[in-house]
Amino acid sequence: MGLDDDLIAYYDAEARGRHRVGHGDLRQSLRDRFAEMLRCDRRVRLVDVGSGPGLDTEAWHRDGFEVVGLDLAHGNVALMQEQKLVGVVGSLYNLPFRTDSFDALWTMSTFVHVPDERFDEAITEMLRVVPPGALLAIGTWGGLDFEGVREFGGLRPYRFFSLRSHDRWRQLLAEHGELVILDTFESSGSHGWEYQFAVVRAPG
Repeated sequence: MGLDDDLIAYYDAEARGRHRVGHGDLRQSLRDRFAEMLRCDRRVRLVDVGSGPGLDTEAWHRDGFEVVGLDLAHGNVALMQEQKLVGVVGSLYNLPFRTDSFDALWTMSTFVHVPDERFDEAITEMLRVVPPGALLAIGTWGGLDFEGVREFGGLRPYRFFSLRSHDRWRQLLAEHGELVILDTFESSGSHGWEYQFAVVRAPG
């Protein structure tokens, strides 16, 4: 099986078990922060890439945004649709949307599964679906450099992870747009990883 096949199998299993039921205070604060930036720019049509079962998608919808959730796993999209949310199955490397379809993009803990060799491909595709000057909120795990399969968790198959140091993450993002925000957060119980939150303005 390839990396994407393993991720689909893992997250479909997670969806069947309904393992994800909520996010913590950090995610809520990041969402509130980005929402304020979008309202200032009068941007309301949002895509949530790597949405999982739609926890953020539902929150964006509840806050009045027109939002579409996209996930690789059919099981996660089915959970979104149970909640009457707009959910679409698709890959971040080939988003099933027309160019400039959205005003802004939100993707949390998705790039942690993007290998270095496909980073440019993934972010270029995300930039394609928003217009020049749009804002992209990108959160991921990192703080150290590591790439490979990590054997933890109760579900199978084990997942591939790609982590970047803060300096390398900053450099990679800055090559694709204006880095408006880059904050990092320590997290207990996360294998020594730290959370990285960035807002990038699309060039043009």
